[in-house]
Amino acid sequence: MIPELAVSARTFAMDEKFLEGLVGDFTNADWVVKDPVGHDARWLVGHLAVTRRRLMAMVGLVPPVEDWEAAFGRGSSPAQVPEHLDPQPLVQAFRSAQQALAGHWETLTGADLARPLGRTLPDGSDTLGGAVRFLAWHEAYHLGQLGFMRRLAGRPGRA
Repeated sequence: MIPELAVSARTFAMDEKFLEGLVGDFTNADWVVKDPVGHDARWLVGHLAVTRRRLMAMVGLVPPVEDWEAAFGRGSSPAQVPEHLDPQPLVQAFRSAQQALAGHWETLTGADLARPLGRTLPDGSDTLGGAVRFLAWHEAYHLGQLGFMRRLAGRPGRA
């Protein structure tokens, strides 16, 4: 694996395990507890799943479109999440994306990582390699929010 990818690849793998520790024992009620601005754990996990699926597309893996994706993309609102939406398919989509990405990192070259994205991300990155790094950070940020949501739901914290 290209050394530039190694840290991000390890982060994504660790995040999958961390997600399980954060939400693996959630009840239906825990998933819909809202933070002060209206986010709930379903929206956060759905957003992470959509982001991983977008990363898959960036690296040449095209997952099938899911009906639930529109409720979790950039600029979406937790209010767009249907009340009846089961969070388990979102968790599974997150895991499935990890499996696909883990098997794909080895195929990427330096030229792949240098490929322009066609847009600039919030950290200033504008290449595929930059997107991988930024999205690893983005995922960690939202996992931290899930830790907060866990506490709001009355669950013990996770370290």
